[in-house]
Amino acid sequence: MKSTHRRLSLLVLSILLLGFLAISIPSAQGLPVFRVAVLGAEGGKLARGAELAIHEINAGGGVVGADGTIFQLQLVIQPTDDMQFALANIRQANVIAIIGPEDSQTALGNREAIANLGVPVLTTAADDTLIASDTSNRFIRIRATEGLQSRAMAEYLIKDLSAATMSTVQLDVESTVSMIRFTQASAQLGLNPNVQYILSDQTPIDTIVSDIASNQPQFVVTYGPPLQVAQLYTSLRQSDWPGRFAYNQADNPVFRENVQSNLLEGIVGVSTWSYTYGDDNSQNFVFSYIREFGALPDDIAAAAYDGIYMLRQAIGQPGNLQSNLLVINNFDGVQGILKPSSLSPGETSDNVGVFELGEFGAPFAVARFSGTQRLELEQPGFVGPTPTPLPTSTPEGVSLVITRAVQNVRSGPGLNYDIIGQLQEGDTAQVVGATVDFGWVAIDFRGTIGWLSRGILDLTGDTTTVPILTPPPSPTPPPATATPITPTPPPVPDIVIVSASPNRLTIGTTFNVIVTVRNQGGANAGPFAVAASFEPGSVFAAQNLQGLAAGSQVDIALSGILSGATGPQNVTIVADLNNQVNEGTAGEANNGAFILNYIADAPLLTTAQAIGTLVLNDLGVASLDGGTQDIQWGGGGLVPLGATKLAILNGFNDANAVHRDAIANAGLANAPITNISAGMLIGIQTDTEGKYGLIQVVSAQGGGQITFNYRMYDN
Repeated sequence: MKSTHRRLSLLVLSILLLGFLAISIPSAQGLPVFRVAVLGAEGGKLARGAELAIHEINAGGGVVGADGTIFQLQLVIQPTDDMQFALANIRQANVIAIIGPEDSQTALGNREAIANLGVPVLTTAADDTLIASDTSNRFIRIRATEGLQSRAMAEYLIKDLSAATMSTVQLDVESTVSMIRFTQASAQLGLNPNVQYILSDQTPIDTIVSDIASNQPQFVVTYGPPLQVAQLYTSLRQSDWPGRFAYNQADNPVFRENVQSNLLEGIVGVSTWSYTYGDDNSQNFVFSYIREFGALPDDIAAAAYDGIYMLRQAIGQPGNLQSNLLVINNFDGVQGILKPSSLSPGETSDNVGVFELGEFGAPFAVARFSGTQRLELEQPGFVGPTPTPLPTSTPEGVSLVITRAVQNVRSGPGLNYDIIGQLQEGDTAQVVGATVDFGWVAIDFRGTIGWLSRGILDLTGDTTTVPILTPPPSPTPPPATATPITPTPPPVPDIVIVSASPNRLTIGTTFNVIVTVRNQGGANAGPFAVAASFEPGSVFAAQNLQGLAAGSQVDIALSGILSGATGPQNVTIVADLNNQVNEGTAGEANNGAFILNYIADAPLLTTAQAIGTLVLNDLGVASLDGGTQDIQWGGGGLVPLGATKLAILNGFNDANAVHRDAIANAGLANAPITNISAGMLIGIQTDTEGKYGLIQVVSAQGGGQITFNYRMYDN
């Protein structure tokens, strides 16, 4: 009780103090003040980025309002460990905007309470769903989404590193959307992951590591908490997996500190900005940040810095601050060109960078993107000396060369022996012995005998001279422990998508995809959301449900308007989008399991019958668009009339797979099509109207009748 009274007293005291500050408008220089809140830790990434920008702006004379009044900027920093306390303080401080929260979990979990403060919220939370599902329209994202980051990493792995085989590993529920975005992007670039692992009671890390070591994919792409990812990666190297590793948070200190430094080189990561960028804005920001704080900035600090400068520009324009922020265009920020007016509402940046970790674990930029456009990567103005390789002597007897990025040295000839060290690609050693089958070779390693697997190294010399060594005793397995009796867990909900339709969506008009959602678990579910991002046009659609009883199902509608080219598409419909329902490990893992395949197609003709069936006798003619006659049937062939064009459509199993752009790109020509047979698919562009359409031959008899189905597009 004493602690509760003390907390309330502190809250009242803080409110009184902040209320006093709000009344004391003039700054130390006598200028009026605009306050900006930071939802983040004192001395944290957000706070430091914002502090640096405000220090520069105030030192340069302050902010000039639309009426010419000069203002100073002031920060109100509130940690997020007690959001109720933090938001109460911010409300009393009369702030004009908020920078933060930094992470998606905090932003999503407190979205309504933060929006109720009634000011623009410039957040670095990268979750794709945050802005799209924000009904308050208060949230503005100041760095690129997770979806854009995932796509950039996929493009670098596939196009730059020529990835041909890839496995993905998801180690937590929070990474579901990011993993879905990555697999979608890699599929669009022509590479589907060979195996996708999701950590669960049935698939623990040991099983994942063993399976990857057996399958030997070239690349493993992982999403999840830094510590767990570090454990996974270390286990993979201990299992002699030699491939390349990618982790979206590869520059996270927790990850790097829990991986041996000699294993960090070459790991691929992604972020929205890197201190290794060489452009002037980035380098000036880096040097200013180091001078101010004695540390290197990261992408969160860069986004907060840009956010403050965007606020300065918006304050200088007449009108509403929120509206002014959304119409900024071509803002030259540290992260790159920011363009809120050109992106989806609430988004300001589509700038993403891919990096690799160097020899000692520091990231260096290898690719930079603005959306899907590859940008020139400027190098920093300083370059270290290139080391001169030392000459190597020619070994006598039998020697070996390591051919993989890293190879474990073990205390005996087998994976069951302990790892006593590692050799890197290009390292050489003298062979002092081998097993009878020559599957393992021995070397003198740091004063003892070390063993290397023969299959992943090169040998030079006469191997018949190598002595056969007796392996050391196998390690004694730890004593077996009694298997604990695991109590039966209580029943939990399990939200799944059962079905979705239709399989054809019309571009340019509102679509309604009817989704059947079922709770197949043993307990009632509370509120949750169902969502999907439809192509073309990256149309995000979501539906909030107030709950769903165990064993029941409901139909909902996901709606939107597609824009872009026609063609086949697929979309993952995600159940319990924001992980609001505790579904247990298995239930959480299947939230992104349902994929709807559909055709995005152009609208059909509205001025005449768009779909129908025609029967023509020999020499009969027909108009398919309500205008002049388009085709004539005769002599076993279809003859185009006037400027009509025809083409046989190959590569389609049935008429449902055909779409408007496939017809337009089929090589239409003003020439007859002969040898007509049942089942043939023919594209048409009509005479005077120029409408595209499809003809599906039902039956045809030369000198007799032809029967065909058709559909016509409103081009």
